[in-house]
This record gives sequence, structure tokens and C-alpha cells, in this order.
Amino acid sequence: MTPNHPPRDDGRPVRILVVGCGDLAVRVLHGLAGPAGPAGPGWSRHLGVLGRTEDLVVRTANMVSLSAAQLGRSCPVEPLVQDLDDVAGTAEAIARFAPDIVFAAASRQSWHVLSQLPPDRFARISAAHFGPWLPMHLDPVLKLMRAVRAAGSHATVVNAAYPDAVHPALHGAGLSPHLGIGNVANSVPALAAIAAEHLGCAPADVQPRFVAHHFVSHRISRTGDSGGAAFDLTFRRGTDDVTAALPTDTLFHRMRTDYRRTGGREGQMMTAASALSVLEPLATGTTATVHAPGWHGLPGGYPVRITPDGTALDLPPGLDRRAAVEINLDGQRHDGIARIGEDGLVEFTEEAVEVMRTELGHHCKELALADVEEAAVELAARYAEYCRHE
Repeated sequence: MTPNHPPRDDGRPVRILVVGCGDLAVRVLHGLAGPAGPAGPGWSRHLGVLGRTEDLVVRTANMVSLSAAQLGRSCPVEPLVQDLDDVAGTAEAIARFAPDIVFAAASRQSWHVLSQLPPDRFARISAAHFGPWLPMHLDPVLKLMRAVRAAGSHATVVNAAYPDAVHPALHGAGLSPHLGIGNVANSVPALAAIAAEHLGCAPADVQPRFVAHHFVSHRISRTGDSGGAAFDLTFRRGTDDVTAALPTDTLFHRMRTDYRRTGGREGQMMTAASALSVLEPLATGTTATVHAPGWHGLPGGYPVRITPDGTALDLPPGLDRRAAVEINLDGQRHDGIARIGEDGLVEFTEEAVEVMRTELGHHCKELALADVEEAAVELAARYAEYCRHE
């Protein structure tokens, strides 16, 4: 069990800082402020939203707090205007707000931007998979985590930006967030619903345990298969292991057909729900089994048990931590990342490097933490040029 820092027990509100003002951040803010259920006597929280554009930050904070008031819930939302590029300034803002939980939803380029390309270009550039876009997500999280450390904060940090790879890249430097959200978690509700149909029971009676990298969760929602990447998927109904009764091929196929869901920006409702499934038990000090990527710097996604005492992997019987990590390392390679060293050095696969060179003129075989900002700036510029010459 790895300890987290549960909500204060001195009667003060739980303080949650959301970093970012994009679509996902706003959805999560509304979820944290609005009534997710009966507000018991211990329900009290103070939210903060941190972003670099003053007007947007203030408007977002006011919209969330006033929307909560419309629903009968009092939840202050404090605007913090700060650019993550200014690590010292961000550290001061964090120290001043004193969060118990930080939710990071900042990225230089959201994952769904590529889906807005014309279909032929999207198909070509997607052949590199998601790994080569790591600098766009790693840069803001690296700066945020440096600020968290400089602030002396003991907040539990939950990150939304490609945690499957961002967290292991930061782990060796002692900068990994505690948990990620989305990715592996986004597949679990459909898997439980489909399994329940096969078993003739309610979805709540089925407990999936899914160990899978971002590559797998992304792939099955679009093609109905794992693309050859390793994963581990088991099901329990009560105390019984019912995995043998549930053919994986059928489950994945039905996720792509009968249980297909909205993708792109509009589909971030699922990612926001995955974030809230992690943030709520952390905020309320309750116990929950969730699925989360990047647990304490590990690559890929895992079932995780959250309790008032901390978090721990909740792997199925017969699968140990080492084997689960190996499964996710295979998915990592399929996602275009050959290796992430203990020093944070990221090596991309030759296939991914070649696609990025051919499509964008961007050649990055290795990425060190010291070079992340430069790589992110170059990649953003090359992608902008790519979009201008459709």
C-alpha cells in the first residue's frame, strides 16, 4: 500500500486544485462541484482552477461555482492565474492555495486534435501511434511537478495527460504524479456491461480486472481488437472467476459495435467520468476499486484499490506486479515507445520515428527530460505547418 494524503479531518474543506481550463478540466470541475450524490454533513470542498489566461480562468471559476449554486450546492472556486512555464510562480500559487489534491489537465496539444485532420492524413500520421507525441504532454506535467516539489506540497497529484508514458518518464527524477486517469479505465464500463449480458446478471455484479496500455484501450474502441499488444483481462462474479465464460474476442468486438460510443472532444465525457471515479474517493476518504494508468510511475494501466490509507495495485490472482508491468511494456512498444530508461530517457521505435519524419519532417529518436520543452515547441510548430498545407 502506497500512502496518499487523505482529506483533512479537522473540519476544513478538502482543497482540490484543477490545473488547466480546457474541455476536460471544465467537465471535471463541474463534476467536483455539482451533486454527485447526496451531500452528507462531511461534504465540504474548496476548488481552485489554475490557468495562464486571466479572463478565461476567472470566467471558468465563476461559471462552475454559480452552476453549483444553481443546483443547491455551495462550492467556492478560486481562480489562480499562472503560466506553468513559470515554475517558481506556479510553486508560489500552489503553496498559497495549499491543495490536498491536484488534478492536472494541461497539455500542449489535446489527444483528440489529430482526429480533426482529413481522413487520409489522419490515417498516415496515426501509423506512428501516440508515443511520439509524448513531448506535448510531458512538458507541462514536468513543469507542474517541479512546481509541486518546490512548493513543498504533499498533495496527491492525479494527471490526465498520457500518464501511461509521462509517469514512467518522470519516475526516475522523483517527479511522477501518484495516479493517472482515463485510457484503461475508459474501457471498463463497457466490458462490465457486455460481460453482465453474457452472464445474465447486473453489471454491478461483475468485477473486471484489466491490465492494459493506452495503445490497447485506444485500439479496441476503434477496431475491436488489441492490435497484437499484450493485455490481461479477468472477471469475477462474487467469489467466482468467470473469465472462461467470456470470450475476449466477442467482448472487444461488441465494444466496437453494440457498445460504440462518441469519440473525439465530445467523447471526453467518459474521460471526465474516469477522472471523477478516482478523484471522488480520494476527496471523500472512501474505498473504491478503480482502473488507472501510471500508478506511481509504472507504465500503462492497472486496477488500483483506493482506501483512506493509500493506494495499491489490485491485480487479479495469478498475475504479479512484474508480469503486469511486462504486459504494459509490450503495449508501450506498440504505442511507438521502444524504451523509457530509469533516467527518463525515452527511445521511440524506428517505425514511429520514420512516420513522424515522413509526415512532419520531425526527427526525434531519443528524448531526454532536459530537452522536453525544445522538442515540444518544435513538434507544435511542425504540426501547425502540416495543418496549413492540407
